[in-house]
Amino acid sequence: MSKTTKFEELSINRNTLSALEDIDFEQATGVQAEAIPPALEGNDVIVQARTGSGKTHSFLIPIFEHIEGGEGVKAIVMTPTRELAQQVELEARKIAKHHGMRTVAIYGGASIRRQINKLKDASFVAGTPGRVIDLMKRGELDLKNIDFFVLDEADRMLDMGFLPDIRWIISNTKKDKQVMLYSATMPSEILKLAKKYMEDPHKILLSEDDVSAKGIDQYFIRVGKTNKLATLSALLDTEPGKYLIFSNTKKWTQILAEKLQRLGYKAHPMHGDMSQSARTKTMNKFKEGNIDILVSTDVSARGIDVENITHVINYDIPRYEKDYVHRIGRTGRLGKDGKAITFVAGEELEFLDRIEEYIDKDLNIKEIEGTGRIKMKTDYSELSNIYGMVPFRFSLKEDISKWDIVKNMKKHGIREEEVGKIELDEETGEVEVVQSKASRVPNIDFFDNIEVMDKDPRRR
Repeated sequence: MSKTTKFEELSINRNTLSALEDIDFEQATGVQAEAIPPALEGNDVIVQARTGSGKTHSFLIPIFEHIEGGEGVKAIVMTPTRELAQQVELEARKIAKHHGMRTVAIYGGASIRRQINKLKDASFVAGTPGRVIDLMKRGELDLKNIDFFVLDEADRMLDMGFLPDIRWIISNTKKDKQVMLYSATMPSEILKLAKKYMEDPHKILLSEDDVSAKGIDQYFIRVGKTNKLATLSALLDTEPGKYLIFSNTKKWTQILAEKLQRLGYKAHPMHGDMSQSARTKTMNKFKEGNIDILVSTDVSARGIDVENITHVINYDIPRYEKDYVHRIGRTGRLGKDGKAITFVAGEELEFLDRIEEYIDKDLNIKEIEGTGRIKMKTDYSELSNIYGMVPFRFSLKEDISKWDIVKNMKKHGIREEEVGKIELDEETGEVEVVQSKASRVPNIDFFDNIEVMDKDPRRR
């Protein structure tokens, strides 16, 4: 089906079309154009689509086309994180009001009493597994009469260990319901889940290129711990934009955001140790443009659905290839331009290799034209080879021997066994020095025009 399909061509009723007009949606994205028609016909659907493809409305529109009001919850969307539950509910609310229906998001870390009160009038629920089970066991959430069950970001549910909870929840719903499953990747466990709970599903499996964030400009920068912050600062100053920066731990997410703040950047952290109210407040500031740099962990970023993110920065390279795809999918959304840049230290090149193999694409090397707010330092740990030796090139002032070089090194506290390979020709020479003593070499006046030899960024 054409990617330029208009919503009015999809047999959608006037109420839903009015809702879409209010949010300036005119043309369906590829996944919407493919998923909405079979879902409108009542089919179970399995959709493989990356973040940012417009998948949320591809299940919301069919739900509100057929959902019937009245007493009790009629549709539930399961999400892996509270941020995503909030985002889905927000989009659902925009459509629901045109159908005279109410929606609610249920998740941990917020008032359960308030959520219970909202459930009394709600026809649509977006929720996380833990809070959904809690409310079901309390008798406050009855899913026996639902007509729609959506599992969003199923692969992330698997990664976070939620599949047993999902099985329990879905087994406590009526058998005759429409099931829609969405996932960026399709691990065997997800396919087994689909086979057990879905009836002859209509499959929309996008190409691996699409899943691997085709269309996003992807780069890497070879940089070690010493210069990571300085490199990030240079990037922020050279290429202004709306940044989502990933760190692998909650601790360093907080630390990095604070360091950026001290440098004068409008940056805020987003991680699981923050209260829900603080996280919501931060997300609102980011969406509204009051802050332009968000530093997040993988889990906290799952609910981030913000337009116009220009750059995704992997300050810490992800340890799992799927996380790379999830991360960079936050930019380049709905056809807009986006850039993803990954910082890679020498000992992390194996992770880069795995990512490139997974997405079947070599990342380009990124060169930053300009400086930031921190001065770069010479990082000999990144300039050394796998044996811990740093190679230098120099000009020859006069005819010298290899022994002359070794003797001169000794005068500067560099022992003979700390000097590696030495090569000399008529005008230039090369010498290797152990990493721990490399900083002394530029100060040795015995050499002329000495400098560290350029290193291939992909070489360990």
